[in-house]
Amino acid sequence: GIAFIDSQVYVHQIHSLKNFLLVGDVYKSINVLQYQQDYRTVSLISRDTNPMEVYATEFTIDNGHLGFVATDSMRNLCVFMYSPDSREAMGGHRLMRKADFHMGQHINCMWRVRAKLSDPSTSQRLLSANEKRHVTWYATLDGSIGHLLPVAEKTYRRLLMLMNVMTNSLPHTAGLNPKGFRTIRQNKKDLRNPSRGIVDGDLVFKFTDLSAALKAEFARKIGTSADEIMDDLAELDRNAAHF
Repeated sequence: GIAFIDSQVYVHQIHSLKNFLLVGDVYKSINVLQYQQDYRTVSLISRDTNPMEVYATEFTIDNGHLGFVATDSMRNLCVFMYSPDSREAMGGHRLMRKADFHMGQHINCMWRVRAKLSDPSTSQRLLSANEKRHVTWYATLDGSIGHLLPVAEKTYRRLLMLMNVMTNSLPHTAGLNPKGFRTIRQNKKDLRNPSRGIVDGDLVFKFTDLSAALKAEFARKIGTSADEIMDDLAELDRNAAHF
């Protein structure tokens, strides 16, 4: 052995990226560790201080931004980030939860794949930003597969407004509310508000099946055009067209 560190209750997930380690504990959420080769030591950089029964963990990469994804026993998916400048982060010792999403399924496996660099239908090269953008794929105990894809801020804002309009305007199965279903669920009361921060792809991709009149109406409500929304959805589909 070269280096060691005392862990929490029971570590069952470890992922490495260069000299960083993402550690998932079955009861104590996630820790981010750093291996220092010069001193041959492993040190704790930051951790999530709230208890979470972690099922799976993985890194998420968007150019210069690094996030940490974790899923739990309540069928939630959370994205954490290291933000030492934030007041709530206590100088970086606490990971900040930037996004959360109720999946409705237990996710027990995740892996990263670089976003597609070319259009699979035309072999035309996509944006150069994809060279350092990774798609985080996941598999559930129910046998389904899906992915988490970082997007530009402008695209996220547009799709978020579209999701809100579609939630309020479209009839849903059995009258259920997608926004309520996707809100994080916990077995203990939490004083923090849901971070959300993730667009429901299943919902926004229903935009492609709407009539031309509804597309134009929804686009007008959010101050854009139907063609621009269709371009955004097509780009998302191309970026993750690995299968």
